[in-house]
This record gives sequence, C-alpha cells and structure tokens, in this order.
Amino acid sequence: MEHEVIDFADARVRRGDHAVRGTAMGGMIRAFAVSSRETVQTARERHHTSSLVTAALGRLMMAAQMMGLMSKNDDELLTLSVRGSGPIGGLTVTANNHGQVKGFAHHPNAWLPVRADGHLDVRKGIGSGELSAVFDQPGVMPYSSEVPLVSGEIAEDVAYYFAASDQVPSAVGLGVLVGADTNVRNAGGFIVQLMPDCPDEFAEQLEQNLKGVDSVTDLLEAGMSPTDILKYILRDMEYEELDAVPVEFYCGCDEPRAKRAVAALGESVIRDMISKSETAEVICHFCGQRHYVAPDVLVELLEE
Repeated sequence: MEHEVIDFADARVRRGDHAVRGTAMGGMIRAFAVSSRETVQTARERHHTSSLVTAALGRLMMAAQMMGLMSKNDDELLTLSVRGSGPIGGLTVTANNHGQVKGFAHHPNAWLPVRADGHLDVRKGIGSGELSAVFDQPGVMPYSSEVPLVSGEIAEDVAYYFAASDQVPSAVGLGVLVGADTNVRNAGGFIVQLMPDCPDEFAEQLEQNLKGVDSVTDLLEAGMSPTDILKYILRDMEYEELDAVPVEFYCGCDEPRAKRAVAALGESVIRDMISKSETAEVICHFCGQRHYVAPDVLVELLEE
C-alpha cells in the first residue's frame, strides 16, 4: 500500500495566514495569493479601527505582503502610502519579502454609512488622491514612484500602479469581510501578472477566467485557500505552485529604537525631562505599542 508523504511544516504554514507563489503557461504568467485574516485582525485590534478603516487598511496591507514577496532582497522594505480626500485621510503600510507587514491609518475611527448593497464604502472613504510606493534597501538610494488613485478601492489602484510604473499588466483582487461585531471574518487577495512577451491568447484566456470572479471574499467564504484561488483563476492555464510562506502582522519596534527616538529630541529636551523626573513615552504609529524611557535611562542617554 502506498502512503501519502505529508510535509508537516508546510501543513502548519497553510493552516494559518499564508501566501502562495506560482506560475502559469510556462512562466509567461506569475501569480500570488494570500489569506490574511489574522494579520488584518491584529491591525484592527492594535489601532481600534472602524469597520470601514479595517477593510481599507487590510486591503493595502495584503497588497504590500504580496508585493514584498516579489523582492529577492531580504533587507529591502516596501512602503505603500495612500493619500486621499475621504474621511480616512491616508494609509501607510510597510512590508518585507518574508510576508511581514505593519501599517496604520491617519484616521482610524473614520466612518461612513454602508452602501445600498450592504458593503463598506471604501471608495468614498479613501476618495481621490495618490498611491505611492517606496523601495528602500540599505546602502542604495530609495526608489519611489507615485500614481493617481483610479478608484479608491485599493485593488484597482494597485493594478494601475503596476501598469503605469512597471508596465506590467496585472489583475489584482483584495477583500476584507468584517462581521457585525467588527471583527475580521475573512481577508485575502491575489495578484496575477503577465510577463513581457506574453502571447495575446494567454491574456485573453486569463480575462475570460477572471469574469467568474465577483469578489475575493466570496471565494474565501466558499472555503477556498490561496492555492484554490489561483487554481481557479488560472484553470486550464498549466498553473504550477512554487511555494507557500507564512505571513503576519509584525512590527520591529523595541526599547533600543524607542531610546534612539528620544535621543533625537535633543539634549535640551532630555535635560528638561530629567529635571522634572519625567518618563519619556514613545508610541509606535505602526503598531500602537507604547515604550517608556525612565529618568535614569535618560541620564544614560546623555552620557552616551
């Protein structure tokens, strides 16, 4: 009797938040898909976001997670920023190529009535504005580009960014389903890109396949995993999965970084706090974590 060989490490990855990478049509198409419910839920809890902001921030974080995985440089950071005229104001997220992401909203409690179809009005919450991407690697001049928002729905804006900045035709789907209790019920997305010299017939077949995708959250609610989503989108297109990687909300803020932030205030400010026996408080915008620098540590900072 033949026995199935199970990779338990891989199985653990696929049970939690994770992304998959794959190709189709002999490498003429590359694809990414992600399931990030816990990632988006963590952001909601850290920043106490409204349902509207949870959906908007979650979409941008998942886009950054997948875009980060496109990088081959372990020390490269991608920062996506949305600046809009809507009540959310703006969103900023940062991701690396290990699936780790962090982010925050300018107005985490922004609220709007739901649309007539019962969905959150992310488009109106963002409004008109710009999407920018900054790629930062130590020792290398940061590269940045900016495009106007074409919809405010995030997915369409990211697809337009790829077309305008990278000249890479892309299909992007992002969805966050928030329950009545404001907790995240499902979150996921995909990015499918046509490589240079991709034949027109491949693009036409992909377009036909995508007509069957109404929303990412519908696929997730139907029980589809990232693997299932890409197999469905790339059906009959020789899809091959390359790997699966865990993804998460992660912020690297810590006490040493908090001390450096306080040191940047300058000697006169630090001496004033010491004279008043004040404890410096540093709040991380990305994760909401509070770090405290006691007066005795402030004295050490001056000595250093």
